[in-house]
Amino acid sequence: MDYLIIVDSVHKVPCKLDLHLVNAANVMMEQRAAEALNSLLRAAMSDFVEIKALSGYRSEEYQQRLWQRSVAEYMCDGLSKDTAERLCARYLARPGHSEHETGLAVDFCSPDWDDTQDDFYSTEQGRWLCKNAARFGFILRYPRMKEHLTGIAYEPWHYRFVGEEHAKIIREQGLKLEEYVYYYFSFLPIEQ
Repeated sequence: MDYLIIVDSVHKVPCKLDLHLVNAANVMMEQRAAEALNSLLRAAMSDFVEIKALSGYRSEEYQQRLWQRSVAEYMCDGLSKDTAERLCARYLARPGHSEHETGLAVDFCSPDWDDTQDDFYSTEQGRWLCKNAARFGFILRYPRMKEHLTGIAYEPWHYRFVGEEHAKIIREQGLKLEEYVYYYFSFLPIEQ
Protein backbone atom coordinates (compact mmCIF):
# COMPACT_ATOMS: atom_id res chain seq x y z
CA MET A 1 0.00 0.00 0.00
CA ASP A 2 1.28 3.45 -0.91
CA TYR A 3 0.67 5.48 2.25
CA LEU A 4 1.57 8.69 0.43
CA ILE A 5 -1.07 8.22 -2.28
CA ILE A 6 -2.63 11.50 -3.34
CA VAL A 7 -6.41 11.43 -3.66
CA ASP A 8 -8.11 14.77 -4.19
CA SER A 9 -10.35 16.62 -6.64
CA VAL A 10 -7.83 15.98 -9.43
CA HIS A 11 -6.44 12.55 -8.52
CA LYS A 12 -8.94 9.69 -8.38
CA VAL A 13 -8.70 6.65 -6.16
CA PRO A 14 -6.74 4.07 -8.18
CA CYS A 15 -8.96 1.38 -9.70
CA LYS A 16 -6.73 -1.45 -8.54
CA LEU A 17 -6.28 -0.39 -4.92
CA ASP A 18 -5.62 -3.61 -2.99
CA LEU A 19 -7.26 -2.96 0.36
CA HIS A 20 -7.20 -5.20 3.40
CA LEU A 21 -9.77 -3.55 5.66
CA VAL A 22 -10.17 -4.26 9.36
CA ASN A 23 -12.35 -2.85 12.09
CA ALA A 24 -10.78 -0.29 14.39
CA ALA A 25 -12.86 1.61 16.94
CA ASN A 26 -16.07 0.78 15.03
CA VAL A 27 -14.80 2.09 11.67
CA MET A 28 -13.18 0.15 8.86
CA MET A 29 -9.60 1.13 7.96
CA GLU A 30 -6.69 -0.25 5.97
CA GLN A 31 -4.88 -2.74 8.21
CA ARG A 32 -1.76 -0.72 9.15
CA ALA A 33 -3.84 2.46 9.53
CA ALA A 34 -6.28 0.54 11.76
CA GLU A 35 -3.45 -0.66 14.00
CA ALA A 36 -2.15 2.91 14.27
CA LEU A 37 -5.66 4.21 15.00
CA ASN A 38 -6.10 1.70 17.83
CA SER A 39 -2.73 2.72 19.30
CA LEU A 40 -3.61 6.40 19.01
CA LEU A 41 -6.96 5.92 20.77
CA ARG A 42 -5.35 3.85 23.55
CA ALA A 43 -2.73 6.55 24.11
CA ALA A 44 -5.42 9.22 24.26
CA MET A 45 -7.36 7.19 26.83
CA SER A 46 -4.19 6.79 28.90
CA ASP A 47 -4.10 10.61 28.92
CA PHE A 48 -7.79 10.59 29.98
CA VAL A 49 -8.95 11.91 26.60
CA GLU A 50 -11.72 9.96 24.92
CA ILE A 51 -11.81 10.42 21.15
CA LYS A 52 -14.48 8.96 18.91
CA ALA A 53 -13.66 7.69 15.42
CA LEU A 54 -16.68 8.86 13.46
CA SER A 55 -15.95 7.70 9.91
CA GLY A 56 -13.26 5.62 8.24
CA TYR A 57 -13.42 3.68 4.98
CA ARG A 58 -16.27 4.53 2.61
CA SER A 59 -17.08 2.71 -0.59
CA GLU A 60 -17.48 4.79 -3.74
CA GLU A 61 -21.18 3.95 -3.68
CA TYR A 62 -21.55 5.25 -0.14
CA GLN A 63 -19.60 8.40 -1.06
CA GLN A 64 -22.01 8.82 -4.00
CA ARG A 65 -25.00 8.69 -1.64
CA LEU A 66 -23.39 11.26 0.68
CA TRP A 67 -22.65 13.51 -2.30
CA GLN A 68 -26.19 13.27 -3.70
CA ARG A 69 -27.77 13.95 -0.31
CA SER A 70 -25.56 16.98 0.30
CA VAL A 71 -26.21 18.44 -3.15
CA ALA A 72 -29.95 17.84 -2.71
CA GLU A 73 -29.94 19.68 0.62
CA TYR A 74 -28.39 22.75 -1.01
CA MET A 75 -30.83 22.55 -3.90
CA CYS A 76 -33.76 22.40 -1.46
CA ASP A 77 -32.55 25.81 -0.28
CA GLY A 78 -33.15 27.09 -3.80
CA LEU A 79 -29.63 26.87 -5.20
CA SER A 80 -28.87 25.67 -8.72
CA LYS A 81 -27.26 22.26 -9.14
CA ASP A 82 -23.93 23.85 -10.20
CA THR A 83 -23.87 26.14 -7.16
CA ALA A 84 -24.93 23.28 -4.87
CA GLU A 85 -22.12 21.06 -6.19
CA ARG A 86 -19.55 23.85 -5.84
CA LEU A 87 -20.56 24.47 -2.21
CA CYS A 88 -20.72 20.78 -1.47
CA ALA A 89 -17.19 20.24 -2.83
CA ARG A 90 -15.75 22.57 -0.18
CA TYR A 91 -16.30 19.90 2.51
CA LEU A 92 -17.14 16.67 0.72
CA ALA A 93 -15.15 14.91 -1.98
CA ARG A 94 -16.86 13.73 -5.12
CA PRO A 95 -17.26 9.95 -5.42
CA GLY A 96 -14.02 8.39 -6.63
CA HIS A 97 -12.03 11.31 -5.19
CA SER A 98 -12.41 10.72 -1.46
CA GLU A 99 -9.52 9.75 0.77
CA HIS A 100 -12.02 7.72 2.76
CA GLU A 101 -12.18 5.33 -0.19
CA THR A 102 -8.51 4.44 0.42
CA GLY A 103 -9.10 3.27 3.99
CA LEU A 104 -6.44 5.73 5.18
CA ALA A 105 -8.67 8.62 6.32
CA VAL A 106 -10.56 8.95 9.55
CA ASP A 107 -12.90 11.62 10.86
CA PHE A 108 -12.88 12.20 14.60
CA CYS A 109 -15.31 13.82 17.00
CA SER A 110 -15.96 14.20 20.70
CA PRO A 111 -17.51 11.11 22.30
CA ASP A 112 -20.91 12.75 22.77
CA TRP A 113 -21.22 13.77 19.09
CA ASP A 114 -22.46 11.84 16.06
CA ASP A 115 -21.29 14.27 13.40
CA THR A 116 -18.33 16.46 12.54
CA GLN A 117 -17.70 19.51 14.72
CA ASP A 118 -16.65 22.82 13.20
CA ASP A 119 -15.01 23.74 16.51
CA PHE A 120 -13.30 20.35 16.97
CA TYR A 121 -9.89 22.07 17.04
CA SER A 122 -10.85 23.75 20.33
CA THR A 123 -12.06 20.58 22.05
CA GLU A 124 -9.91 18.52 24.37
CA GLN A 125 -9.91 15.79 21.71
CA GLY A 126 -8.92 18.13 18.88
CA ARG A 127 -6.08 19.64 20.91
CA TRP A 128 -4.79 16.19 21.87
CA LEU A 129 -4.82 15.03 18.23
CA CYS A 130 -3.08 18.18 17.03
CA LYS A 131 -0.29 17.54 19.52
CA ASN A 132 -0.02 13.74 19.25
CA ALA A 133 -1.45 12.33 16.00
CA ALA A 134 1.86 12.44 14.10
CA ARG A 135 3.44 10.05 16.63
CA PHE A 136 1.00 7.45 15.31
CA GLY A 137 1.41 8.31 11.61
CA PHE A 138 -1.61 10.60 11.17
CA ILE A 139 -1.68 14.13 9.80
CA LEU A 140 -4.36 16.79 9.83
CA ARG A 141 -5.17 16.53 6.14
CA TYR A 142 -6.97 19.82 5.51
CA PRO A 143 -5.27 22.40 7.73
CA ARG A 144 -6.23 26.02 8.20
CA MET A 145 -4.55 28.46 5.82
CA LYS A 146 -3.96 25.72 3.22
CA GLU A 147 -7.45 25.79 1.68
CA HIS A 148 -6.14 27.48 -1.46
CA LEU A 149 -3.77 24.54 -1.96
CA THR A 150 -6.01 21.62 -0.94
CA GLY A 151 -9.26 22.88 -2.47
CA ILE A 152 -11.02 21.71 0.70
CA ALA A 153 -12.08 23.95 3.54
CA TYR A 154 -10.40 23.55 6.92
CA GLU A 155 -11.54 20.27 8.49
CA PRO A 156 -10.14 19.94 12.01
CA TRP A 157 -11.69 16.46 12.30
CA HIS A 158 -10.19 14.84 9.16
CA TYR A 159 -6.93 12.97 9.67
CA ARG A 160 -5.00 10.85 7.20
CA PHE A 161 -2.59 7.99 7.86
CA VAL A 162 0.78 8.41 6.10
CA GLY A 163 3.13 6.55 8.47
CA GLU A 164 5.09 7.81 11.46
CA GLU A 165 8.22 9.11 9.74
CA HIS A 166 6.30 11.02 7.09
CA ALA A 167 3.75 12.40 9.57
CA LYS A 168 6.49 13.74 11.83
CA ILE A 169 8.14 15.67 8.99
CA ILE A 170 4.85 16.92 7.55
CA ARG A 171 3.80 18.24 10.96
CA GLU A 172 7.19 19.74 11.87
CA GLN A 173 7.50 21.51 8.51
CA GLY A 174 3.87 22.66 8.38
CA LEU A 175 3.34 21.06 4.98
CA LYS A 176 0.28 19.67 3.31
CA LEU A 177 0.51 16.20 1.84
CA GLU A 178 0.86 17.39 -1.76
CA GLU A 179 3.72 19.73 -0.85
CA TYR A 180 5.49 16.92 0.94
CA VAL A 181 5.07 14.36 -1.84
CA TYR A 182 5.84 16.62 -4.79
CA TYR A 183 8.51 18.95 -3.46
CA TYR A 184 10.02 17.59 -0.28
CA PHE A 185 9.84 13.82 -0.02
CA SER A 186 11.88 13.05 -3.12
CA PHE A 187 14.93 14.69 -1.50
CA LEU A 188 14.72 12.90 1.85
CA PRO A 189 16.62 9.71 2.72
CA ILE A 190 13.64 7.87 4.27
CA GLU A 191 13.27 4.11 3.95
CA GLN A 192 10.24 3.17 1.89
